[in-house]
Amino acid sequence: MAKKHELLQVNIYAPEGLIYTHYSRGIVVKTTDGEMTILPNHIPVITSLTVGSIKVSRREESMADNYIAINGGILEMHDNVVEITATYAIRSRDIDEGKALIEKQQAEAELETALSNNDTVAHRRARIALNRAINKINVKAKNI
Repeated sequence: MAKKHELLQVNIYAPEGLIYTHYSRGIVVKTTDGEMTILPNHIPVITSLTVGSIKVSRREESMADNYIAINGGILEMHDNVVEITATYAIRSRDIDEGKALIEKQQAEAELETALSNNDTVAHRRARIALNRAINKINVKAKNI
């Protein structure tokens, strides 16, 4: 087992509260500047996150990685504690794949309607909804 100073404490918050807390050997997140890996004893950092997944490598190599889908947020890391405040977050195991597929189909239909109506605002909203639905589907697929 890894020693405490060789681990990160990972806490992920969504509007409804704390949705994830575990010790980790490292995490991978998608920032607005690209992918970032954070390991124990990383320098303090604050960065913005975009739609994507968070991969949490659990404290034991024998433990399965955890995946969380987020729609953006802020990450702060200091003293081996990672705090992520997301606008929306859901653990892979809690994603309803059927519902996510329906959300994807609805977003695709809204995208088509927006294109045919030349509605740029509706098009942008539909594109965001589509990206979020695809993200949930992809995260669920990583942790089946």
